[in-house]
Amino acid sequence: MKKTFLFIITALALGTVSSCTQREKTSNEETQTSTLEIDDFNASINGKKMSEIDARIDPSHSAHSLVWERQIDGQPVELTEVIAYGDADGNLLKIEEKFLGAPYQPQGTRNYYLENDILIGVTEELDMWLDSLTSNWVEKRTIYDETGPQKTQMRSAYSYDEIEYEEWEDAPIEDYKLDKVNRILSGIEEFEPHFISVVKGESLFLILGENKKEVDNRYTTALRVDEMTPFIEDLLNNLEKYKFRPVNVRFTTVGGNNQPEFNVLTDISWKE
Repeated sequence: MKKTFLFIITALALGTVSSCTQREKTSNEETQTSTLEIDDFNASINGKKMSEIDARIDPSHSAHSLVWERQIDGQPVELTEVIAYGDADGNLLKIEEKFLGAPYQPQGTRNYYLENDILIGVTEELDMWLDSLTSNWVEKRTIYDETGPQKTQMRSAYSYDEIEYEEWEDAPIEDYKLDKVNRILSGIEEFEPHFISVVKGESLFLILGENKKEVDNRYTTALRVDEMTPFIEDLLNNLEKYKFRPVNVRFTTVGGNNQPEFNVLTDISWKE
């Protein structure tokens, strides 16, 4: 793979001494250019690509994961949703991870930028609790080349409205992994949906989740059922029989715009 931040400079050698001098000068210029590009995040090659990806994003070419919750001692400690954005040709451009932690834990959004399925950069927007009444808005950005993360920068403010006036500062380099978001998008391992139970109220909800009996530290998700199909009728008549059986599901998201959002079931079948 081509080195992301290095320019290729060709020099003509006029003799052994001048050739060595030229090579040394070229090497220094390459190093200085690379450092300058990395220092100026937005001007770097991958920094520009990240901006271009944001400009190209079309919500109509996106895929949403289920919203997964994990609890300990009956209290939610994690809520995660992942959205994948592609182009018209099906190339993956960006993965957005929305997460909510336990009380007073960070919550926010993490964006993974990709080129040819390879990570080129990550940004984070975080609401960080300082105490029970005060939080800081924190933004981070990390740029990658083919060898891994090269630079992380951070800025913070008391609110989202003030962050744009803060300067970016260098921070310890962070290395992000795509393993978890890929498992969520693929619906595999702990994020493979199995039928667990139903909740009946004004609406009917299917509770799906990880194939484990222990309630603590188990990932679960809820799908609202708006249509009583033969599959759903059979399921309701045989709850214990089908418990922890894996399912294929399709769903749509309704709500939003300051209204509660729900994932609504559109199709369901048992996995073979």
